[in-house]
Amino acid sequence: MMFRDLYQGAHLFVAGIRVHEHLHGRPPTLAGLAQILKVSEEELSLVARKLSDEKIVTEVVSGSECRYGIGDHMRIEDLPRQAQAPSIADEITQFQSRQESKLKEIEKTLGDSRDKKRVFSDLEKALKDPSSLQKKKNPLD
Repeated sequence: MMFRDLYQGAHLFVAGIRVHEHLHGRPPTLAGLAQILKVSEEELSLVARKLSDEKIVTEVVSGSECRYGIGDHMRIEDLPRQAQAPSIADEITQFQSRQESKLKEIEKTLGDSRDKKRVFSDLEKALKDPSSLQKKKNPLD
Protein backbone atom coordinates (compact mmCIF):
# COMPACT_ATOMS: atom_id res chain seq x y z
CA MET A 1 0.00 0.00 0.00
CA MET A 2 1.59 3.22 -1.10
CA PHE A 3 0.72 6.38 0.78
CA ARG A 4 -1.14 8.96 -1.27
CA ASP A 5 1.03 11.75 0.05
CA LEU A 6 3.45 12.56 2.84
CA TYR A 7 0.70 14.11 4.97
CA GLN A 8 -1.30 10.89 5.09
CA GLY A 9 1.82 8.81 5.58
CA ALA A 10 2.93 10.99 8.49
CA HIS A 11 -0.41 10.61 10.26
CA LEU A 12 -0.35 6.83 9.82
CA PHE A 13 3.27 6.59 10.92
CA VAL A 14 2.69 8.60 14.11
CA ALA A 15 -0.51 6.67 14.85
CA GLY A 16 1.39 3.43 14.39
CA ILE A 17 4.01 4.61 16.88
CA ARG A 18 1.31 5.42 19.43
CA VAL A 19 -0.45 2.06 19.00
CA HIS A 20 2.81 0.10 19.20
CA GLU A 21 3.89 1.96 22.34
CA HIS A 22 0.48 1.28 23.89
CA LEU A 23 0.55 -2.43 23.07
CA HIS A 24 4.20 -3.21 23.76
CA GLY A 25 5.31 -0.45 26.13
CA ARG A 26 8.35 0.56 24.07
CA PRO A 27 9.12 2.49 20.87
CA PRO A 28 8.65 0.52 17.65
CA THR A 29 11.14 -0.56 15.04
CA LEU A 30 10.29 -0.42 11.34
CA ALA A 31 9.43 -4.11 11.45
CA GLY A 32 7.00 -3.53 14.32
CA LEU A 33 5.35 -0.63 12.50
CA ALA A 34 5.16 -2.65 9.29
CA GLN A 35 3.38 -5.41 11.17
CA ILE A 36 0.85 -3.05 12.75
CA LEU A 37 0.19 -0.90 9.67
CA LYS A 38 0.43 -3.74 7.10
CA VAL A 39 2.84 -1.67 5.03
CA SER A 40 6.24 -2.73 3.70
CA GLU A 41 9.33 -1.73 5.65
CA GLU A 42 10.78 -0.03 2.56
CA GLU A 43 7.85 2.37 2.28
CA LEU A 44 7.99 3.06 6.00
CA SER A 45 11.71 3.68 5.75
CA LEU A 46 11.16 6.40 3.15
CA VAL A 47 8.46 8.05 5.26
CA ALA A 48 10.56 7.71 8.42
CA ARG A 49 13.54 9.42 6.81
CA LYS A 50 11.42 12.34 5.64
CA LEU A 51 9.67 12.69 8.99
CA SER A 52 12.97 12.48 10.82
CA ASP A 53 14.36 15.29 8.65
CA GLU A 54 11.31 17.38 9.54
CA LYS A 55 11.78 16.57 13.26
CA ILE A 56 8.29 15.04 13.41
CA VAL A 57 9.65 11.72 14.66
CA THR A 58 12.80 10.96 16.60
CA GLU A 59 15.14 8.07 15.93
CA VAL A 60 16.69 6.16 18.81
CA VAL A 61 19.60 4.14 17.47
CA SER A 62 21.02 1.48 19.74
CA GLY A 63 23.28 -1.24 18.51
CA SER A 64 21.89 -2.63 15.30
CA GLU A 65 18.30 -1.45 15.59
CA CYS A 66 16.55 1.85 15.22
CA ARG A 67 13.40 2.68 17.16
CA TYR A 68 11.10 5.61 16.54
CA GLY A 69 9.43 8.04 18.89
CA ILE A 70 7.15 11.00 18.36
CA GLY A 71 8.86 14.38 18.11
CA ASP A 72 6.91 17.51 17.19
CA HIS A 73 3.71 15.98 15.80
CA MET A 74 2.18 19.41 15.18
CA ARG A 75 4.54 19.85 12.23
CA ILE A 76 2.51 17.26 10.33
CA GLU A 77 0.01 19.99 9.52
CA ASP A 78 2.74 21.92 7.70
CA LEU A 79 3.35 19.06 5.26
CA PRO A 80 1.92 19.28 1.73
CA ARG A 81 -1.42 17.51 1.44
CA GLN A 82 -0.93 16.45 -2.16
CA ALA A 83 2.03 14.75 -3.72
CA GLN A 84 4.20 17.22 -5.58
CA ALA A 85 4.62 15.77 -9.05
CA PRO A 86 6.14 17.81 -11.83
CA SER A 87 3.60 18.80 -14.42
CA ILE A 88 3.77 17.37 -17.91
CA ALA A 89 4.39 20.81 -19.38
CA ASP A 90 7.48 21.24 -17.20
CA GLU A 91 8.77 17.83 -18.20
CA ILE A 92 8.20 18.60 -21.90
CA THR A 93 10.09 21.90 -21.70
CA GLN A 94 12.98 20.21 -19.88
CA PHE A 95 13.07 17.48 -22.52
CA GLN A 96 13.04 20.03 -25.35
CA SER A 97 15.87 22.03 -23.80
CA ARG A 98 17.95 18.86 -23.40
CA GLN A 99 17.28 17.92 -27.03
CA GLU A 100 18.27 21.41 -28.24
CA SER A 101 21.53 21.28 -26.30
CA LYS A 102 22.29 17.85 -27.78
CA LEU A 103 21.57 19.17 -31.29
CA LYS A 104 23.92 22.11 -30.73
CA GLU A 105 26.67 19.75 -29.61
CA ILE A 106 26.11 17.55 -32.66
CA GLU A 107 26.19 20.54 -35.01
CA LYS A 108 29.40 21.72 -33.37
CA THR A 109 31.08 18.35 -33.83
CA LEU A 110 29.82 18.11 -37.41
CA GLY A 111 31.24 21.52 -38.16
CA ASP A 112 34.60 20.33 -36.89
CA SER A 113 34.31 17.11 -38.86
CA ARG A 114 33.94 19.01 -42.17
CA ASP A 115 37.40 20.43 -41.63
CA LYS A 116 38.62 16.97 -40.72
CA LYS A 117 37.06 15.54 -43.87
CA ARG A 118 38.87 18.12 -45.99
CA VAL A 119 42.19 17.35 -44.31
CA PHE A 120 41.71 13.60 -44.71
CA SER A 121 40.72 13.98 -48.35
CA ASP A 122 43.87 16.05 -49.01
CA LEU A 123 45.98 13.40 -47.31
CA GLU A 124 44.31 10.66 -49.30
CA LYS A 125 44.99 12.50 -52.57
CA ALA A 126 48.59 13.00 -51.56
CA LEU A 127 49.01 9.31 -50.81
CA LYS A 128 47.47 8.28 -54.12
CA ASP A 129 49.43 10.75 -56.24
CA PRO A 130 52.50 12.14 -54.48
CA SER A 131 53.49 14.14 -57.56
CA SER A 132 50.51 16.41 -57.04
CA LEU A 133 52.05 17.75 -53.88
CA GLN A 134 53.86 21.01 -54.19
CA LYS A 135 57.26 20.97 -52.75
CA LYS A 136 57.63 23.50 -50.06
CA LYS A 137 60.63 25.71 -50.24
CA ASN A 138 63.17 24.92 -47.66
CA PRO A 139 64.33 28.10 -45.95
CA LEU A 140 67.85 26.67 -45.72
CA ASP A 141 68.21 26.29 -49.50
